[in-house]
Amino acid sequence: MVAAVAAVAARSRKLVTPAAEPPSRRVADFPAGSYIVRMDQPFSRIADALLDYQFWSPNDPQKNPYDDTGWTFPEGFAVQAVRVTDPKVLTVAMAPVKGEVKAPGGVTGSGSTFLINANGDNALITLRYKLKSADISAAEEPFESGGTQFKRGSFVIKGVSQSELDATAKDLGLKVTAVAAAPSVKMHPVRAARVAIMHTWQSTQTEGWWRQAFDFNGIPFTYISTQDVAKDNNLNAKYDVIIFGPGGGAGRSVIEGMPMWRNPIPWKNTPETPNIGKITQTDDMRPGLGYQGLENLQRFVKNGGVYIGAVGSAQFAIDYGMSNGVSMSTAGRGTVTGTFLRTRVVDDASPIVYGVSDGIAAYTDNGESFNVSATAGGGRGGGGGGGGAGAGRGGGGANRETGRGQPDDVDEVQGRPALEDKFKAPPRVTVQPWQYAPVTDEMLRNPLAIIPPDQRPRVALRYSAQNDLLVSGLLNGGGDIAQRAAVVDAPVEKGHVVLFSINPIYRGETIGTYPLVFNTILNFDNLNAGRKLDAK
Repeated sequence: MVAAVAAVAARSRKLVTPAAEPPSRRVADFPAGSYIVRMDQPFSRIADALLDYQFWSPNDPQKNPYDDTGWTFPEGFAVQAVRVTDPKVLTVAMAPVKGEVKAPGGVTGSGSTFLINANGDNALITLRYKLKSADISAAEEPFESGGTQFKRGSFVIKGVSQSELDATAKDLGLKVTAVAAAPSVKMHPVRAARVAIMHTWQSTQTEGWWRQAFDFNGIPFTYISTQDVAKDNNLNAKYDVIIFGPGGGAGRSVIEGMPMWRNPIPWKNTPETPNIGKITQTDDMRPGLGYQGLENLQRFVKNGGVYIGAVGSAQFAIDYGMSNGVSMSTAGRGTVTGTFLRTRVVDDASPIVYGVSDGIAAYTDNGESFNVSATAGGGRGGGGGGGGAGAGRGGGGANRETGRGQPDDVDEVQGRPALEDKFKAPPRVTVQPWQYAPVTDEMLRNPLAIIPPDQRPRVALRYSAQNDLLVSGLLNGGGDIAQRAAVVDAPVEKGHVVLFSINPIYRGETIGTYPLVFNTILNFDNLNAGRKLDAK
């Protein structure tokens, strides 16, 4: 990730220089090899625009910004960047960056088993596809080896020579440790999934950034249209993961396509249209997915496939019955416009967040979020406001039950002795905004709508608290976004529907959230790893 930021800056007239000696400031020491973006140069304004934070006031006279209001590259790339105001930093020995910027990598140590720490590096999925014949597993628990702490999701690799792995790791900038034996922790295989990216014929611009990210990271995929899906009733025979990127149209238009009156609208490479690419073609762009295609997608998931949807394509999956216990909310107009918001890891045992740091910034266009429920149909789980769990008068939602008195009063009968504990109602379990309310014995009297424990939605990532929510851009309030679910894994029979309210792959600016998608692909057949089931 650091190399990616450095490479972007380096393309702007060598803005980045690696330090040969460690610069320092009051609260941080920077090791040798750190990158310094000099601000005493004519092109410093470019660096300032890309690396600094943006703030768009809700009171700005321009109430409808044309485009994104936040794009801070270090946050979007999950990289730490520090503003140094001491001019002494410019006296440190340094040299201009030349050529391609790469992170150091390679194999150290000896042994036939190799370990790579899970650190949210996008190169991990590239490695998986480069070494298709290698035996790669993911550790489901943290472990220690040779004095190094390895996180959940760390790769344990066998069946490949040290020389081949060393060459690949150096090319990708991955640090590999060779050991004599594999760690004694629970693991599951990491397979090279067969991936399809599905598109409509209405718009492919936003989803095109997903294809670019897959190309850049060496992830092979088949590019299919909704029309292809409508014709294939055995998608599992070809694909393990189907990705429906954002921006391809809304629910009904995905199903119905374009109006079928007048003439067909072809999209084909012909002598008359030689500039049309051959990656996908059709005789008529008008037909959509259709209900047969929807049935084929639903069957694909139920038989063990994984569907990934983001923003509009997540809403599509919810609206058309591809998930259970999830609903989607959009913040009010003017709350968010193309903004980076802070997130928090909810379930670090979920393979979706392997190696992802807590607190990463995520991009959202309109402040979409999820509500989860243990009952069919979704609905709001936890209550009250984004500012925090507690509340009272003027707060974001009371944490006491309805009863006597006012919000800050104790609910008790006045002038009479308090009830003995054995006669009191059991305390209500606190339910956070990203959680669903627990199933009660009363609900189990009529359990028809209750989702079985192994099929309930699992929240992997949520938005941060309201006072910590804004990273860069425009945020007006945010109480209807804060602490609510941002990434949800919804099991459906043998498969999974993984839903993103954020856009994790956006304009090449959100490299820090790419791993959420790549982890889903790497662990497509083991997304239940580390899951704890409810007792009832």
